[in-house]
Amino acid sequence: MTGQLGEEVPPETARAWDSVRRVREPVAWILLVVTAIFVLVSAWQLFGLPGAPVPTPPRPVAVATSAPATTAPSPVAVMTFGLRASVVAPQFVAGGIFLLPVLSVILAAFAGGVTDRARQVVQAAVSIQAVALGLGLLSWLDALGAHVRQGVWFIFDATDLAAVAAALVFTVAVLRSRTLRPLARQSGDFGEDDEDFGEGA
Repeated sequence: MTGQLGEEVPPETARAWDSVRRVREPVAWILLVVTAIFVLVSAWQLFGLPGAPVPTPPRPVAVATSAPATTAPSPVAVMTFGLRASVVAPQFVAGGIFLLPVLSVILAAFAGGVTDRARQVVQAAVSIQAVALGLGLLSWLDALGAHVRQGVWFIFDATDLAAVAAALVFTVAVLRSRTLRPLARQSGDFGEDDEDFGEGA
């Protein structure tokens, strides 16, 4: 009866599913490219490279006092690394930074089987996530040390950093899985298993 049910699947449905399976890997690469561009633009802003858009800090509130007013340098004119970090830090832990690489890994390694270049997709996802996590942690520490923000914003950013770290751990676990190991290493593992089996006999 199982064979009869399998034969009843229309060929049009099988062809449609095959076409969907063929586009999984290109879609995964597109998601990774979008994420990489977002991380690069955020890093460009963080390090204040030429041509980078300058983040605008909040203006201080004027308070009327009897003391003579002193002229302080404008924070926009003196753009410190800590100030840029406080503005850019949330960009490294945005939802797309940890969701899009995970989705690309799921498309390449889980949805409908492993694609031909699934290992390369997962390696690229690991690299992007590691860079985003490192820059996010750097921004968070510098913004925390600069004391340019009030309140408990750093707690929310820390939880977002933890989410990015968890996504990176997941991606590394997929990369180290037996299914995605290089073929040469897998054949070597099989040889070792055969030798052990022979010795046991």
